[in-house]
Amino acid sequence: MAVQKRIAGLIPRMRALPQPIIAAVNGPAAGGGLALVLGSDIRLAARTARFIVAFIRVGVSGCDIGTSWLLPRLVGVARAHELMLTGREFDADEALRIGVVTHLFEEGQLMEAALAKAGELLAHGAWAVSLTKEAMWASLEIPGCRPPSISRTDSRSSSARRSSPSVRWAGSSPARMRGSRSPGSRHRERRLPAP
Repeated sequence: MAVQKRIAGLIPRMRALPQPIIAAVNGPAAGGGLALVLGSDIRLAARTARFIVAFIRVGVSGCDIGTSWLLPRLVGVARAHELMLTGREFDADEALRIGVVTHLFEEGQLMEAALAKAGELLAHGAWAVSLTKEAMWASLEIPGCRPPSISRTDSRSSSARRSSPSVRWAGSSPARMRGSRSPGSRHRERRLPAP
C-alpha cells in the first residue's frame, strides 16, 4: 500500500515542481508511463510512439495515477471514457490529433526537438515560467471558474510588475521585449556534455 501511495503522489509532485516537465515519448507509453506523459507540461513524441491506458487490461481500474483526471482535460470526456474503458492502443498520429501530444518528430530528431523546446523556455525568466505553470494547472481545478481563485492568481501576477526588476524593465519599452535579455535574467547558454 505504501508503494501505491508513493506512485499515486507522482503527478502532484510533478505539478509542484517550479520547472516545466517536457515529455519526449519515443516508444510505448502504457499505464503508468502514459500517466507520466499526461502529467507533463509539454508533450512531444516520435512517430513510432504508441499509447495505451493499460490498467483495465490487467483487471484493475483504468483510472490510476491521475489518468482519470488528466486524460479528460487533454482529450475531452467522451474520448477519455472510450480510451479508458476499452484499453485500446493508439498511435502517435492519433495522439497528435486528439491532443495528447503537441508535435511529432522522426525518432532520431525527438531529443534534439525536446532540447530545443527547453531552450525556448530558458529564454524567459524562471519566476515567470514557474508562475505560468502554476496558474495553468490551478486553472484546470477551478470549479465553475470561481472568481476568488482566479483573482488570487491574477493578483500575484500583477504584483510582479511592482516587485520584479525583469518585469519593470520589459514593461518600460515594448521594443525591449524582442530579442534582448533583462538585467535580472540569469539565462546563460547551457552546453550539454559530449556523448
